[in-house]
Amino acid sequence: MNSADRKFFYSGRKSAITEHAAALIIAEAYCAVEDHGQFSLVLAGGNSPRLLYEKLAQGVPTTLFEHFALAVPGNNTEDRQSINRLPPNTWLFQGDERCVPFDHPDSNYRMVKDTLLRHSGIADDHLFRMAAEKDDSEGAARGYEATIRTFFSTEGSLSPQGYPLFDLILLGLGDDGHTASLFAENREALQEQKRWVVAVNAPQAKPPGMRLTLTLPVINHARNVLFFTTGNEKCKLAKKIFLEKERSVPASLVKPESGKEYWFAAQP
Repeated sequence: MNSADRKFFYSGRKSAITEHAAALIIAEAYCAVEDHGQFSLVLAGGNSPRLLYEKLAQGVPTTLFEHFALAVPGNNTEDRQSINRLPPNTWLFQGDERCVPFDHPDSNYRMVKDTLLRHSGIADDHLFRMAAEKDDSEGAARGYEATIRTFFSTEGSLSPQGYPLFDLILLGLGDDGHTASLFAENREALQEQKRWVVAVNAPQAKPPGMRLTLTLPVINHARNVLFFTTGNEKCKLAKKIFLEKERSVPASLVKPESGKEYWFAAQP
């Protein structure tokens, strides 16, 4: 399968696109559990995925799997009717975090906990939080990388290049084309090839300040990468990046090595 056959773009009204994205994530979760016993999901921060997380926690109608031609395990209708929310053996990670206290209004962790974790049935200890509130941001980045390395320490859980094989990484898209906390101005972070997690200073971000983020090699070795963005202007930018008409922004550097790449552009 060439790269063009592994790229998909969907756009439409926010409610429909959100349901489609949630159904796809849940379908991938159960396929991963059937294949290797667990589902590793990296979560995006910011405000765009809030409704998506609420939908994942609430669950989706099982009719959506057939409607969107999504493969799910199960040999009969009764089995498939139980597949409408993320499975209990889902493990959650953060793709990036602002260096603020975990209960701060700008904390990505707080948003995830309020929208997804609290209502999903997934155990609290299945979310690996970035301890970004620490004074030593570099140390916090190394600590989170160590956490990922421990999780992926079993045989067959790393790519041939030695990167973790996350089942699905969810990404957002900024107005300036940044994704996770990878900004155009942070060239060193964009060029990183060895480290899995880095600390970046982002004075241009909203809000400005230090952040932790996964690096591009980690993102590009995931089994699935899913961009979810909302708003007319971001949807236009997403389409340009998908069509490779915009190649100068960080999000355009997301090119999965062998995984699938999904774009969900939700319009008002």
